[in-house]
Amino acid sequence: MSVAVGLDIGTTSISAASVSRDGGVTAVSRSNDASVGGRPAGCAEQNPRRLREIAIEVLRELASRLTESPHCLGLTGQMHGGLLVDARRRPLSNLITWQDRRATQVSPTGRTWLEEFRERCPTGGFEGTGCQPSAGYLAVTLFTLIGQGEMPSGAAIAACAADWIAAELCGGPIVTDPTHAASTGAFDVRDGTWSHELIEAGELDAALFPRVSPSGEPIGRLRRDIARAVGLPEGLPVCNSVGDNQAAFLGCVPFGDPSVNINVGTGGQISWPVADFVRAAGMDTRPLPPDRFLLVGAGLVGGDAYAWMGRTVAKWLAEFGGAVDAEAIFAHFDELAEAAPEDCGGLRCEPLFRGTRQRPDVRGTFAGVDAENFTPGNAARAVLTGIAEGFRSLWMEAGESRPTRFERIIGSGNGLRKNPLLARIIARTFGKEVWLPRHREEAAVGAAILAGGRTGFRRGLADAERQIRLERAAAPSFR
Repeated sequence: MSVAVGLDIGTTSISAASVSRDGGVTAVSRSNDASVGGRPAGCAEQNPRRLREIAIEVLRELASRLTESPHCLGLTGQMHGGLLVDARRRPLSNLITWQDRRATQVSPTGRTWLEEFRERCPTGGFEGTGCQPSAGYLAVTLFTLIGQGEMPSGAAIAACAADWIAAELCGGPIVTDPTHAASTGAFDVRDGTWSHELIEAGELDAALFPRVSPSGEPIGRLRRDIARAVGLPEGLPVCNSVGDNQAAFLGCVPFGDPSVNINVGTGGQISWPVADFVRAAGMDTRPLPPDRFLLVGAGLVGGDAYAWMGRTVAKWLAEFGGAVDAEAIFAHFDELAEAAPEDCGGLRCEPLFRGTRQRPDVRGTFAGVDAENFTPGNAARAVLTGIAEGFRSLWMEAGESRPTRFERIIGSGNGLRKNPLLARIIARTFGKEVWLPRHREEAAVGAAILAGGRTGFRRGLADAERQIRLERAAAPSFR
């Protein structure tokens, strides 16, 4: 027997998972502590060398738990952002993540860098990309760095996090895949090529964008020194990465299942597959292996919106000389939200604390506040309800592009798994049951499933996905 291994370079955690031929899963996870502090407001960066260190540690821990031989290693990771490296793959910048907002700063023209990038691009130039470029997207970030005079000299490649880690593991050139390429905002999803029209409009160097190969395709073999460091076999096939949104979908939705996926991690997405490239209001159209597309309502509202409550309360307590452990704050919020009335005492929240992709300047609101109802429990529950209603709004905006068959919601992501109340609120909001995979770390599992399908571990991706085991987490009925 053997297993397929997946590695997920996530925004808040880095995880690895192994998937056996019968669908059994072993998974490990560690917090991603690579964030770089002390940067100007709006900057969101992570130390790439620290990301690599954590990835090695996670793979080592997983390898120590394996009882079967590894067959292949697949990768996934946070999308949209990237780092700049030289010709020898040495980082010249931090990883500038999808949460970065420097493109919303005002340029010398009086417009934001994001507005200027969009205005330079030809009318209709974004149709084939399947999305509108936004702050945090790599193409927009590169345009901003150039305009602000912060582009490092000697940059040879602009790489997504998982693509750089994959090249480091096998010692080969940096390669990307259609899902990560699409997340930059400068890739034509319909044609499967970089959009030179958009690259030229932004006066970007086309040489910075790496070669695109199929998601999950073998790109090299595990280096001897890395193999010894992590305890995996030297020469283990290393497979091309896939975006974490698509990987999570592959890791939790069985092939052909008439379900909608709601993923709640740091951010959040509502997704469903389509056979052909289509555009829908409010949705991104992203590549989905094998040879499909994924309609994605992608927002910045997810687990980070709920975490905002804990961070805010911690700051308030600190102002009064108090100190409470963050985990204790969240645990108490969960209890208070559970006890709060379903209508949150009339309190309503639109938890857009980081804006939206298309409107980065919009901010969150609390409404319906009276003299009595602004309690911690009502506020916490109102945030969770606002997250669910945000997914519902994206669903409704898609109109006729919504699937004709929709039997249940399959959830994924630690932000949903760790908050049963949010699962129940989503079930009530949509009037559908919410199911979750029995395994954790869905993105790492999806990367393993995809790599296994590409390397002959299974007869194909559809065969592998049929082994996904689900359990009901919430029903539409409510307390």
